[in-house]
Amino acid sequence: MSRAVSIRPLAAGFAVAAVLLTLAVSFLIAQAFPASPPRAVTVAEAVAALKGQGSGWRVREARTAPFPAAREGQGLVIQAGLAQALDRPFDAVRVRLLTPERRGGNRLDEAGPSSEAVGRLMPLLAGMATAPGAAFAPFEASVRTGDGGWRTAAPPRAWATPERLRAAAAFLIAALVLAPLAAWGAGRLSAPFLRLAHAADGDGRAEGRVGGPREARAAARALDAMRDRLAAALRERTAVMAAIAHDLRTPLTGLRLRVEGLPPGARDPAVADIARMERLIAQLLTYVRGEEAAWTEEPLDLSDVAADCVAFYREAGRSVELRAEGEVLVRADRDQLERALGNLIDNAATYGGGWMRVGMTAQDGQAAVVVEDDGPGLAPEQLEAVFSPFHRAETSRSRATGGAGLGLAIARSIVERSGGTASLSNRPEGGLRAEIRLPLIDAVGG
Repeated sequence: MSRAVSIRPLAAGFAVAAVLLTLAVSFLIAQAFPASPPRAVTVAEAVAALKGQGSGWRVREARTAPFPAAREGQGLVIQAGLAQALDRPFDAVRVRLLTPERRGGNRLDEAGPSSEAVGRLMPLLAGMATAPGAAFAPFEASVRTGDGGWRTAAPPRAWATPERLRAAAAFLIAALVLAPLAAWGAGRLSAPFLRLAHAADGDGRAEGRVGGPREARAAARALDAMRDRLAAALRERTAVMAAIAHDLRTPLTGLRLRVEGLPPGARDPAVADIARMERLIAQLLTYVRGEEAAWTEEPLDLSDVAADCVAFYREAGRSVELRAEGEVLVRADRDQLERALGNLIDNAATYGGGWMRVGMTAQDGQAAVVVEDDGPGLAPEQLEAVFSPFHRAETSRSRATGGAGLGLAIARSIVERSGGTASLSNRPEGGLRAEIRLPLIDAVGG
């Protein structure tokens, strides 16, 4: 048996692999597609923008100088050219280069060039800046206005810059490469837990069927242990209830013998009470032994089963209408299915107001048996609750209507064991509608 590995290193490994792959793709994109140099800007474009004649340049106003004067290099040359082109003093113009290597290079606490130096170099620098074909890296230009404020112009910047395009390309390629890896990793990590879910829904041990990482196997062992404890508790409860119900029959037999000698006026109610107790005990034994009862599935004509149940209740003096045409084949245990259908008819006979109808349909691969009555129906919140064991919608526990609250629970248990469903609903015209649905024998490959 292979040693189980924890899920934590697997998840960490997938995460690290994804990060490394993303970085590798970004590096390869950067090497294969180096960033192109920024578009060159001329002094004439900046002058036109500061005069309100530029196209695409961003212009803003401020009360103070937005950045210090240039001290050297291209910034000094551009500033001199702007001062000459705008016919403004040198100190009324500011320039800031936008190239990454120069951004932030000018410090506010540094003094600009002296007036004497500017005076000597101004013609030369201005000529260099405004010479035909002279262009510079992108820069911002600012000029002092007549009211003492500053107007600043910045060149247009496209949203889809080369840097952003490279980043988007790296992201898309990494996503395309990572998608199958992520799908494979997610499937591998989740597969044991999906097997665990299927094992929890089915029968048998889960540990040998789950496999996978250590955590999934530990969950499978815990599930098996919990299932064993629940099964043991259920067996113990079933044994206790069955023993109590079985032992009650002996004193009931003695009571029946004793009441036979009573006068008729006292004997008849006592015999009725004993018969009712025997019926309740029989229902209790049927319920607690439901899973252990003999079960023999065979092809059945549901119409024939319904006809036998209806005939039994008609012989007992009940008014039951039957609507069933043709053969409807299902696979189930006949005795158990008759008990389930009989419980539904008995429920309708007890609470349904005296009239009942049993109908049958077959379509879409399913057979449906419907038991309808003209009684008061049920509150919406009771339609599902009455299928719970020992639950009764009528809470009086009276002798006339009282039962153990197990008839519908037994019926649903039998139907579900046969692969079908049982449900209740209120009829629009009044009364209750009980429905059993079972797969047709052709639909289950029979």
